Amino acid sequence: MSQKKEIGDIEIHAFIDGALDADRLPEIKARIEADPALAQRTAEFRADKEMLKRVYAPLLDRPIPQEWLALVHVPTVPSWTAMSRRLVGSIAAVFLIAVGTFGYWELRPINRGEIVQTALDARANVAQAERVVSIRPGANADEYDGILSAAVALNVKVPDLARLGYQLAEIRLYRDSTNSGAAELFYVDTNKQLFTLYLRHSDGTVRFDQFNRDGLRVCVWQDEELGTVMAGNVSTAAMQRLASLAYTGLTL
Repeated sequence: MSQKKEIGDIEIHAFIDGALDADRLPEIKARIEADPALAQRTAEFRADKEMLKRVYAPLLDRPIPQEWLALVHVPTVPSWTAMSRRLVGSIAAVFLIAVGTFGYWELRPINRGEIVQTALDARANVAQAERVVSIRPGANADEYDGILSAAVALNVKVPDLARLGYQLAEIRLYRDSTNSGAAELFYVDTNKQLFTLYLRHSDGTVRFDQFNRDGLRVCVWQDEELGTVMAGNVSTAAMQRLASLAYTGLTL
């Protein structure tokens, strides 16, 4: 007896959006109805999508600024700064959120590199922080922009993830063997679930990847100058939503 084809996240999102191929629809629907675990996974993705719509509904009613469109369509030239390229990356993240394509990113395995393990070691307290910054109760995330920019020697902002239920709780600052700075931002939600954002100078490789590591969902989002690693015990869709908001918040 041949094994049934595994139902992946992309097919589940297509089922939810009514975009599934007609020849797969009856089988997918029947298997979701018959499998409690698969039904739960589908329900969680559907809930993520509905929350995303509520959070970003105002963006859908606004025209896309012509300046943004011009930036996205202008070819990259040597005179562009790394910050300009980061801005375009942030704009792309906003577009992905606004048009709802987050469920259809093709996540190809790539060389994930040492930055991932460094970020997870920092999250797990394996790495010794040079300084720990506690967040004042009621403080706005942008109050700590200067600390973060100075730590990583880049013009970045502390992302505000409150719209997705996460509050900034702590910032840990690091110094590696080459004396380069790094930082990890710790966010918690109302259920005390932890989401971390690690950032430092990149190795110049532009990359995006998402995968499971050590029981966590991990997202690597890197441009020519800034490398980020995000980690949390969240679904694929929730990670893509958090990652988009976090990456956008670093620049915009």
